[in-house]
Amino acid sequence: MTLINTKDIVIKIYRFGNKTFYDVKNPFIKKLRNLLYKLLYFFISKMLFNCEINVRAKIGKNLQLPHHGNSVIVDNATIGDNVIIRPQVIIGKTKKDGSYAATIGNNVDIGVGAKILGNITIGDNVVIGAGAVVVKNVPPNVTVVGVPAEIVNKKINSFIS
Repeated sequence: MTLINTKDIVIKIYRFGNKTFYDVKNPFIKKLRNLLYKLLYFFISKMLFNCEINVRAKIGKNLQLPHHGNSVIVDNATIGDNVIIRPQVIIGKTKKDGSYAATIGNNVDIGVGAKILGNITIGDNVVIGAGAVVVKNVPPNVTVVGVPAEIVNKKINSFIS
């Protein structure tokens, strides 16, 4: 007996809605698919797994949502490849930045309860500590923690001499 992987269900529902939103041109088919998406999103993603991923967010390959997700990703967020988003993470907007959310690079690990707020950029290979509140741009190859988040460790790339 194999168990259904919940994070895969949430991501598949997101990808179905995202494809409907951006790629389907026929208005009748788009309405039908959008209705199906909204039902799946509300009853499975939101009610069952408590994970909200806006259909307009742009998410790369191999997004990982361990422990059933429990996260919120707003529209206009852009997330790169191989990103781990742990439970209780919010990737959101601020009034100051208007309608834009963060751009997150590749190979980023976002700790439990972290908040990434505003129109900021998170570089590649970044680790964001649990409970961190990130409100400024983060360069690549660093670890950030705290409220507000500050750099505590710079990774040294062994390929650079």
